[in-house]
Amino acid sequence: METRYINPFIDFGFKKLFGTEANKDILISFLNAVIEDTADPILDLFPKNVEQIGEFNGDRTCYFDVYCQTANGRRFIVEMQNSWEVFFKDRTLYYAARAIQEQGIKGDPTKRENAEILEKSKPKKWNYRLNEVYVIALMNFNFPKKEYKPEDYYHRIMLTDLNDHHVFYDKLTLIYLEMPKVGAAKLDMNRPLDRWLKVLYLLWGEEDCPPELDEPIFKKLYREAEYACFNEDQRLNYMRSWKKELDTYNRIESGRILGYEEGHEEGLEKGREEGLEKGREEGLEKGIAEGEKNKALEIARNMKALGLDDETIMKATGLVDMNR
Repeated sequence: METRYINPFIDFGFKKLFGTEANKDILISFLNAVIEDTADPILDLFPKNVEQIGEFNGDRTCYFDVYCQTANGRRFIVEMQNSWEVFFKDRTLYYAARAIQEQGIKGDPTKRENAEILEKSKPKKWNYRLNEVYVIALMNFNFPKKEYKPEDYYHRIMLTDLNDHHVFYDKLTLIYLEMPKVGAAKLDMNRPLDRWLKVLYLLWGEEDCPPELDEPIFKKLYREAEYACFNEDQRLNYMRSWKKELDTYNRIESGRILGYEEGHEEGLEKGREEGLEKGREEGLEKGIAEGEKNKALEIARNMKALGLDDETIMKATGLVDMNR
C-alpha cells in the first residue's frame, strides 16, 4: 500500500491516533480545542469501557470509538463516522443516553440480590445529579439537504428553550464536525479548534503539516500517523480496517445505485400507467363532448326543417354556428 500517513477516518487509524494510552495527550489537546472551555480545561483523562452492555437482558449493546472520563466526572464520547445514515442523529443521542444512564444506581433494588449489592455500596441514595456528557462526531461527510450553510462546519447542540432560546440544560452537548467543509472554509489559525481541523484535514489528504502549525502536539500526531513506522501487525490491522471500510462503501453505493435504478423503472412504469389513464379520461371526455355536439346539430337541422328561425334554434340547442 503506497501511503505516507494513515487515514484518521479509518477505524484502526482513528483509534491508533486518539484511543491509546500512549497518545492520550493528543486526545486531550483535541478535546480541549473542540469544547473550547478555557475556564475548566481537561488536564487528564481516564479510559472507560467502549463496550456498553445493557443493564437488563435484551438491552442492546453499543460500541464507542473512544470513551473517556475526567477526574471530575465529565464524560466524552468521540465517534468517527464515514457516511451518512438515516438515523445518525438518533444514534448519537442513544450514545449520550448510555453515558447518562450509567451514572445512576445500577440494578433493581426490589430484587434480593441487587438489594444486597446496594446495601454494601455507597452512596446508598442518589439525588439524580448528573455530570456533563459530550458526544463529539467527526463526520467524513456533510449533513444532507443543505441543513447548514456551506461555510458552517462546527455545530454545538444543547437543549434550549424555543421561546427565548436560552440554554435550558447545559450538561448534555452534542458536537458535529463536518470535515469536508474544512478545506474551503475561512479558518482562524489563532483558534485552537481551527488549527486542529486544518491538521486533520491535511493528514486526511496525506499532506505534510504546514510550517504555521509547527507545534509539538501536531508533530507527534504526524509521527504516530506515519505508515512506514508501523510494525507488521499494525500494517495488517490497518489494511483490514481499510478493506472493511471499502466493503462498507461498496455496499452503500450498490444499494444506492440499485435503489435509483428500481426507482427510475418504477417511475417510468407509473408514468406510463398515469399517461394511459389520463389519455383514457381525456378521450372519454372528448368523445362525450363530440357526441353532445353532434346530437345538438341533428336537433338543430330538424328544427330548421320545421321553419324555425336561427335565433330560436341557437337558444334551444346552445349552438352558435348554424352553418355547420
